[in-house]
Amino acid sequence: MTSADSTAPAGPSLDTAHGSVVLPTFLPDGTRASVRAVDTQDLTTVGIQAVMVNAMHLAQRPGLQTIRRAGGLHRFMAWDGVIVSDSGGFQVLSLIRKQGKTGAIRSNGVTFQESPTAKKIVLTPEKVIEWQFGLRSDVVVALDDCTGPEDSPAEQLASTERTIRWFRQARKAYDLQCRQRRSGEPPLLVGVVQGGTDPELRQRCVDALVESGAQGFGFGGWPLSAEGELEREMFALLSRITPPDAPLFALGVGRPEHLVSLCELDMRWVFDCTIPTRDARHGRLYSFVPEIADRLLTPDRSFYQNVYILDEENSRKDEPICATCDCPTCRRYSRSYLHHLFRVKDGLADRLATLHNLRFYTRLLEMIRAGRMARPGLGEPARVG
Repeated sequence: MTSADSTAPAGPSLDTAHGSVVLPTFLPDGTRASVRAVDTQDLTTVGIQAVMVNAMHLAQRPGLQTIRRAGGLHRFMAWDGVIVSDSGGFQVLSLIRKQGKTGAIRSNGVTFQESPTAKKIVLTPEKVIEWQFGLRSDVVVALDDCTGPEDSPAEQLASTERTIRWFRQARKAYDLQCRQRRSGEPPLLVGVVQGGTDPELRQRCVDALVESGAQGFGFGGWPLSAEGELEREMFALLSRITPPDAPLFALGVGRPEHLVSLCELDMRWVFDCTIPTRDARHGRLYSFVPEIADRLLTPDRSFYQNVYILDEENSRKDEPICATCDCPTCRRYSRSYLHHLFRVKDGLADRLATLHNLRFYTRLLEMIRAGRMARPGLGEPARVG
């Protein structure tokens, strides 16, 4: 096992001050400067090259002063790889739209209060950029106005216009921070594309972000339809209308079959999601089907299966979670041992399960980069930048 797939053909990459990451890639959720249950050496061991953190949460705790004193987030969390920081707007806006009393969306940003006694949090396009420069992130994501599949056309239009305006403000703040930065390569600036399922709004948003200097593009809004299906046509549109050399951020997308589905459209994706690490802590593990070496990947669930480690049958199985897996867990431990750890609620259970699930994802992406997909999507070949 290696920390990168050295056999994959050259393809698009995410180039940053802390190295280049071959795309497509997956970023585990490190919201508060840690991926739960594992350390940064563990991440390297299973092939993770970049993590996603949340600028809003880190600005609140431990605070930017603490992180600056440590020399930036890389030193603070002892991580030599790439750090992508999200604005925190998705979480806040989702709560506001579902529970309006928690805050308000205003023309110049968002105000938010987790509880009546909690301190009020104010997010503006400028402040979010300042936070991320304080973290010394490699990739910064501008504040956007996130909507859901249930929102009306009028709300989607307002969201798009607000997102465009906020990005222009963010770009000015970004340029100011770059001028004030004493040393080091500046981070990449990502704009988030809103517009719901309206192709014209999506195009309008992309055009405005390109004009304002976006260096990467994120898929804005909830990635699933009201019926729970991946918004594949909108992702395909994003692939077609963005500059071909810009990385694409599939924000919040993380199911294995969804990774395959989107990589049929384009190979420039940066995926991030809590799914594999959260599932691991609940004993829901992933295993490639036994014949995976002889088959191609398809955008359905046929290439893998779930292993529910707490099922009683696993208490009697001495084989690993996945026979073909080279992660530390599968190389050393049996299903019965992991079943035991979960039953007695030993902390080691979370670590071993998380290591396995993350290695499943990095192996999946190695297969994708090696061309193991069955067919291109929507009648078009996958774009490689």
